[in-house]
Amino acid sequence: MPTYREMELIQRGIEAGDTSMADADLVEKFISWIPSYNCESAAEGYFSFLSSIAKYKPTLIEPLLKKAIEPVYYLGYENSEEILIWAAYFAKARNAMYVPSELGKVWLCEELPDYKDYIAKCLIDI
Repeated sequence: MPTYREMELIQRGIEAGDTSMADADLVEKFISWIPSYNCESAAEGYFSFLSSIAKYKPTLIEPLLKKAIEPVYYLGYENSEEILIWAAYFAKARNAMYVPSELGKVWLCEELPDYKDYIAKCLIDI
């Protein structure tokens, strides 16, 4: 199971242009990572990482998003509209355990809504 530090180094590397990690390995690490045993902090961790690398790895958004919405669902957000509201709130939160990058905040508010239908499909699977 990857640690926070390992995931942070992966994120920073991707943001700096490092393409050495295979996409499948990145997805596997993300899925096996447990940012927290608390649903709220886990959701923050997943969305922080996802939003920060979404611009650099757009082909990975859907597989990572599927995992990221799980803890948000378990917090009681049961449809895509509610999850998008949670994400927009998280993008503006100042006291979160995990904080998205500035680019990640923009992605959460402006581009994540494009995945509304995909989120709805994932919620059916959960």
